[in-house]
Amino acid sequence: MSRMIFRTSMVFLTIICLQWNVSAQKRRTLETPSTVIYALPQTVIKLDVTAEKTILKRGPFAEYANKYLGITDVVSANGVEWKLKTINASSVGEVDPEQYHKLTTSVDYEPSLIALSPTGLIKGFNLKKSQIIDEDKELLFTSVEDVDIEYGKFSIDPIIKYREDTIYKVVETDTAFIKIPVLEKQALTKSLEEKAEEAAHEIFKLRKRRFKILTANFEVLPPDGKAYEVIVRELRKLEDEYLSLFIGKKVSSLRNFHFSYTPNKGENGGVVFRMSPQMGPVGVNDLGGKPIRIDFKNLESTRELAIIPTAGIAPQKLISYRIPGIADVSISNGKRVLYKDRIPVAQFGKIANLPAEVLLNENYSIEFYPDLGSIKNVSK
Repeated sequence: MSRMIFRTSMVFLTIICLQWNVSAQKRRTLETPSTVIYALPQTVIKLDVTAEKTILKRGPFAEYANKYLGITDVVSANGVEWKLKTINASSVGEVDPEQYHKLTTSVDYEPSLIALSPTGLIKGFNLKKSQIIDEDKELLFTSVEDVDIEYGKFSIDPIIKYREDTIYKVVETDTAFIKIPVLEKQALTKSLEEKAEEAAHEIFKLRKRRFKILTANFEVLPPDGKAYEVIVRELRKLEDEYLSLFIGKKVSSLRNFHFSYTPNKGENGGVVFRMSPQMGPVGVNDLGGKPIRIDFKNLESTRELAIIPTAGIAPQKLISYRIPGIADVSISNGKRVLYKDRIPVAQFGKIANLPAEVLLNENYSIEFYPDLGSIKNVSK
């Protein structure tokens, strides 16, 4: 029994010694200083732009739309039109090339416990794994199919016509040569106007049929309401196809574009992209589009902020962070305002520092907002 108690005591003492040794290793003074470099962020405005692309296709019978249907509002030429639909702005943090900082080991704190983003932005010190999360976003784009209008697809009349002409055939008899009239049938391609006239006739026939069904003017009517709905819908669809031969087609789809703008401290804004009626959203240097501006009004929220002095402390022993400013952001198309918001802008604020000795107690952790470089929390 005493031997078992002795063994248990030895195991307990061994564990205590191991724990003391580990603690001693963590708390020892590092003979070779190590330095880590991190960056503070600057705010970049990301614009998600949605534009509508409309493909215009002229109908083959456009010039006869007024003559046979009395319609004047038709697509006169093939082309593409773009319209700006929506703009959404968000802010993200990217490395500020003028705000790289380094931190060197001192006494018994270890800055190698720093957490950085893949680009080197500061996330915090002594963070738990659950506090380090990276998110990826998937962007979806839509495609636009070409528009096709062809008369032969839904024409129920043949595209050729036949004409009988009287020709004279010379026949030799015993006494002389005589001319005998002969009827000859010739196949001719219909003219464009003849095809247009036939298509207009079909449109009026379809309208009459739909009218008779809706007014119960047929001897045999559809058996139920569902059959009514299907027949009327299909007649309307066929009529629209015939009408497109005259008025043309407009097919629209939405496209997504992404732009970014980095505001500089002391500036009011600038052109972020241009909107071209034929090409859609284009770059700043494409002068064929109308400029879309982004403007900032710095609210000077940190102007009166007093920074704690850190004189006498070496820069390598300071933890630098940002106190972001606030700005009103507006995006405009000439005099028309498309978007307004109030957002924090890191570079409109101030740089602050705190002594690295706060890391002496290894139970403390400091977490930063990576997009702004400001302190999120100090926890134990």
